[in-house]
Amino acid sequence: MFDCRLVMPCGRSWPVRLLNIASGCHFHTGWAEFRLANNIIHDDVLTFTMVDAGIFHVKRYNPRTGCPRLSDLQEEGVYGDSEHSCAPDVETSDDYVPSDTDGGDSSDEEEYVPDPGVLADDGCPTFTVTLDSSNISRSLEIPMAFWRRHIRMISLQDPVYFNVNGDSWFIVLDHSATKIWVKRGWRRFKIANNIVVGTRCHFKLIDRIDVQFYVWFDRP
Repeated sequence: MFDCRLVMPCGRSWPVRLLNIASGCHFHTGWAEFRLANNIIHDDVLTFTMVDAGIFHVKRYNPRTGCPRLSDLQEEGVYGDSEHSCAPDVETSDDYVPSDTDGGDSSDEEEYVPDPGVLADDGCPTFTVTLDSSNISRSLEIPMAFWRRHIRMISLQDPVYFNVNGDSWFIVLDHSATKIWVKRGWRRFKIANNIVVGTRCHFKLIDRIDVQFYVWFDRP
């Protein structure tokens, strides 16, 4: 037997004993407590990454969207340490408010053109932004017309999540009558994903209730 520790994204951990028998290794003593505490159910997809001797980082994914469950990131308002991808970046864009002349009025329906074929393929609407020096140095704007068409306006009061290859970033938005922009989280996101001027970012809306975007990049 081996003593292990299972760590969830929110930072909480559980001691579990690993049992090695003929059919392989199995989590034994402590597994039931871990499963019940995290409400793990049939069809949940779990990954276990050994980061140190006996220490496993555990991520749970929604089988429908392929993204981590928000409840695992939000428990009791704890977002892990400052280096964790889901931690709020309190230094980002706090004072930035785009003027109504910057980039036009994003509430104009004609300004939003969805990626051709994406909605028809999987039912998930997508918008695309090619980043310029203003995006990089200030903040990312989300097309108001896209939000109005696909997401409830009340959801602007809640955080959203950007998901890249299984890692999630906690994003806080702000808005005016005509614009939506990232207030917190943009600096950490762009640095971690090596985003530079000319990068084309695709944002696919995979959850309209607990707002999550799957993000991928075309790099210059």
